[in-house]
Amino acid sequence: MSAQRHSENDTCGEIAALLNDQFSRLSRQLRNMDMPDGMTPERLSALSVIEKRGPISVTALADKEMVRPATMSRMVSALVDEGLVRRREDKNDGRGVLVSATPKGRRAYQRAQQQRLQQFSDALHALSPEQLTAMRALAAALERLTAVLDGPHSS
Repeated sequence: MSAQRHSENDTCGEIAALLNDQFSRLSRQLRNMDMPDGMTPERLSALSVIEKRGPISVTALADKEMVRPATMSRMVSALVDEGLVRRREDKNDGRGVLVSATPKGRRAYQRAQQQRLQQFSDALHALSPEQLTAMRALAAALERLTAVLDGPHSS
């Protein structure tokens, strides 16, 4: 391995460790942000996928959320019980069920998302203009990194 390639690998490893540490901390902080009654980060995430990709099967939703189908099925049942999502028969799969957001679910998602984004935006006000520019560039780089990690199989 060339010295340049070895140095590049060291740099990528160092960046990966730094990002992993900071993303772990940021993720915990985001999970602990205040949410409207009854909303959890997991429910917000599931509602986000349902809202953006719905109607969606429970299995596909579980795949997107990286949980077992049984776990997602329980969450969907709770969301149905609260009137946030509805199930309907999948016309392309006689045994399949599709999940979509109800108007109440869309409002709950939008309210929780707005509240979370406001808290996040308020925190960004503490950064300098240069740091905000760097954050914008980081967001674009993370979008690319996510696509690489998702691989060619993702939609």
